[in-house]
Amino acid sequence: MKLLVVDDERDLALSLRAILTHAGYEVDTAHDGAQALRRLDSGGYDAVVLDVMMPEVSGLKVVSKMRAAGDDTPVILLTARSTVDDRVEGLDTGANDYLVKPFAAKELLARIRAVTRDRAKTASASASFGDFSVDREAFRLKCGERSIDLTALECKLLTFLVENSHRKVSGEELKLKIWGGDSLSDMGSVWVNVSNLRRKLREAGSHMVISTVRGVGYYLESSHEHPRK
Repeated sequence: MKLLVVDDERDLALSLRAILTHAGYEVDTAHDGAQALRRLDSGGYDAVVLDVMMPEVSGLKVVSKMRAAGDDTPVILLTARSTVDDRVEGLDTGANDYLVKPFAAKELLARIRAVTRDRAKTASASASFGDFSVDREAFRLKCGERSIDLTALECKLLTFLVENSHRKVSGEELKLKIWGGDSLSDMGSVWVNVSNLRRKLREAGSHMVISTVRGVGYYLESSHEHPRK
């Protein structure tokens, strides 16, 4: 499970990373809100531990931008501000939990387990974007009355694109997430499966397409925004 720790106090951020790494998590750190947003744009985090009081881009602004972009990654806010109004403001902004400094490491670990467990409970057997849905159990693409069979890899890849539809996903990230870090598959496997999914979306009658920004990555959008020529 991968976490992002964001705090402008570098010593605290490094201390938290050590604690969380020892607990078995993979941990990245950021030391300001702008850096946090750049890391979040690359995706793949299961939860964010985020300091509220940071210069320029505060923790609350980070949460607000995440939610506005459709990123529902669980967020635990860390702050020395402990009034009820402060907690309410943080939760209303879109945070999942609020932890007042100083805190015990075991309490932070318990709260991380809670927010990631809650997210897992809400995971559905299907994922949808625009006019289509992906049945993860039956490996089928559904659009209206039409239903198209998917391979296990195609199903996993399309589901990942749906779950990350708020951003562009690089081919390297797809290769890592879908085929695994130890896979011998090359980028050709990504291209072939993306091509197959594009064809199957057309066959299903979907108006959604997998678009590409060269050198950046793949993303889902409506073909109405950029009509096919």
